[in-house]
Amino acid sequence: MPYSTELKDGGKGILHVASGIVTGEELLASASRMLGTVKEGLSPSYAIVDLSEVVELRVSAEEIRLNADINIEISKYVRSGKVAIVAPRDYIYGIARMWQAYSEGTGWITQVFRSKAEAVKWIEGTEKGRM
Repeated sequence: MPYSTELKDGGKGILHVASGIVTGEELLASASRMLGTVKEGLSPSYAIVDLSEVVELRVSAEEIRLNADINIEISKYVRSGKVAIVAPRDYIYGIARMWQAYSEGTGWITQVFRSKAEAVKWIEGTEKGRM
């Protein structure tokens, strides 16, 4: 899976972009790397996770829960935040909503969108950031 993470707005934001076939193992590895980064002092106020180019998501419900658990750990370092997930395909949208339910313990404001334009508009409306 090509997966990139880019800092935006001087570190205030993070843009994650995935494409192709994505596995649960890859999602967990990415979340673990992010945990390490925030432990080192990065404290973004928003993130966009763009799954627009994902053609297959090979994850189990257990891996989604474990990913949410890592995000709950991240939220101990990043207490307030907003996460916009871009998921245009129905089954990826459903998995994103599952993550959203599992991650309620983060205290973050989360939304799942069908397009990146909608996600960016929501972030800009709450952050005045630019993607």
